[in-house]
Order: sequence, then structure tokens, then C-alpha cells
Amino acid sequence: MKALSFILPSMVMAATSHAAIISSGLRDIVITTDFTGIYLDIDGGGTVAEEAPGWDFNAFFGGEGIADSANFHPVTATVILDAPVLDLTAGQTVGGSSIFASTYTGGFSGSSDHVGNGVGQFASGSEGYIGFKFTTNSSAGPFYGWMRVVLSNTGSTGLIREWAYENTGAAIAVAAVPEPTVLYSLVLGAVVFCYRRKR
Repeated sequence: MKALSFILPSMVMAATSHAAIISSGLRDIVITTDFTGIYLDIDGGGTVAEEAPGWDFNAFFGGEGIADSANFHPVTATVILDAPVLDLTAGQTVGGSSIFASTYTGGFSGSSDHVGNGVGQFASGSEGYIGFKFTTNSSAGPFYGWMRVVLSNTGSTGLIREWAYENTGAAIAVAAVPEPTVLYSLVLGAVVFCYRRKR
């Protein structure tokens, strides 16, 4: 049993490291209700201190406010600086033909009109999807991705539930996640078969 518990995580990491889609898995990071909020490093896989090197996305006031680093551009309706971030639906494609927010030269941009009842807005307290393109901490990319969030404009906390991006520069469908490779499935089947035979 100990051998099996060691082998399976190793196989999962090997299978996902070569995948074109890199996924954070379910994280449920709380977006605080203060101005600082939460700073997310997409390719680093987690949060960083306020405006530390590597931050890509900053959500604050429960998600009512969003700031983007110079390396992160959310999908918006227009390329106008600080255009509202759009709430995408599962299955929509994020890629080269998508419209992304502009940023100040060498700086960042933001959005504060993305939560409400209008077309393309996030419903407060409900799940939605942010599409984005970004450049990694090692200057690779741009890569396209999506982020599942719960944003609030009522003074409540929000959530960054999970995110994923395509590490080849290809477009990605919103809510697409990595699938196990055929080799992974075969190896997993062989491990389970051997384990059952030993019993």
C-alpha cells in the first residue's frame, strides 16, 4: 500500500507536467473586503505579498475592484484602458481573436464596473469566468487562460476558485481542464492490476 501511495502522486505529476493545459486545481482563495485584497501569481501557482514581483492579478473589495499587472490582460468588450472585465461562459474560446484590456505603458490597468446586472457583467455572489492572456515570470508567452471566480459588490468576500492556462500559446476553451494522457491511464491500470494480484 505504501508503494502505491508513493507511485500514484508521482504519476499524476508526470502526466500533468507535459499537458498543454496547466491547471491550479480547486483553490478557493478568499478575496478580502479591504483595498489590499489578494495578489495572484498565475504561473507561480498562488498568492504573493502586495505588489511583489510576479503578481499578475489583484482582486480587492470582494472582487468589486480588479487590477492587472503589465503582464496580465483580461478579456474586455473594448481595448480601452480600464474597460470592464467581461464574465465569460463555459465553452467560450479565449485566444488571439479575443479583445483584451489595454494597460498603461509599463504599468497596469483595472476594472470597477464588472459586477452588476448588465450584459457581460458578473452577478454578485455567483460564479463567473474571467478570460485572460498573460506572460509568465520567465517572460514566456503570451498564454491564454481562464479563471473561475465569485465576485461581490455588496461588501462580502469573493473567491478565486481556480484557474487554467494553455502553455503552448494556443487558444483555450473556458473551463477546459487537463485530461489524463493515454499512457497515464495505461500505467494507472497496470498499477491497480498488480496491486489487486498481490492481495
